[in-house]
Amino acid sequence: METIRTILWDVDGTLLDFAASEEICMNQCLKKYGVTINEEQFNWYKACNHSYWQRFEKKEIPKSRVYIGRFEDFFAYLKVSGIDCQRFHDEYQQALGNSAVLQDYALEICQKLAQNYRQYVVTNGSSVAQNGKLRRSGLYDLMDGIFISEEMETEKPSKEFFDLCSEQISDYDPQAVMIIGDSLTSDMAGGNNAGIRCCWFNPEGAPVPEGLKIDYVVSSLREVEKILF
Repeated sequence: METIRTILWDVDGTLLDFAASEEICMNQCLKKYGVTINEEQFNWYKACNHSYWQRFEKKEIPKSRVYIGRFEDFFAYLKVSGIDCQRFHDEYQQALGNSAVLQDYALEICQKLAQNYRQYVVTNGSSVAQNGKLRRSGLYDLMDGIFISEEMETEKPSKEFFDLCSEQISDYDPQAVMIIGDSLTSDMAGGNNAGIRCCWFNPEGAPVPEGLKIDYVVSSLREVEKILF
């Protein structure tokens, strides 16, 4: 088997603790409109948001619908009116870009890998949020390239997304590439579509599903060292 030389990193839920940033930023943005929510209501939003992203990954809806639809549904659930959902989305993305909570050992593993491996970000997040978070976290300068679906007009898990990435990575050899991510539907499925090795970041210890080729499963980013060093 070819030695791994190139790493494709997912961002939210893998290198960054998106759940922590999400709650902070949501409450911050809602506060501007005099709205406060409890844990049950926030959990409702997370489930709604997850559902929209799953539909997007299955190509059932465009990303623009994810951005606006989740807030339309959430405000309807809260029985809150008068908030422009496009404006709220823009404010929320800006807030996310200003908030970066690193996963445990994320910065350290990327610093170590930077010495011997090429590292790239592959993300379906928005340009404003992702560029802001990566710079604020210190991860941006450790990467050899940043691939954001919004800028590429295609997204994970499509083969087209990974084909476009490969065209911008010199000496790209799929047998020497591995994707590391937490999402089965975008990262692992995307890795399968691209014909590269897949490392599933699975801190919750969920069962490994059938139907996907997953080469490695790690519960912490420290375990990535055991694979690559």
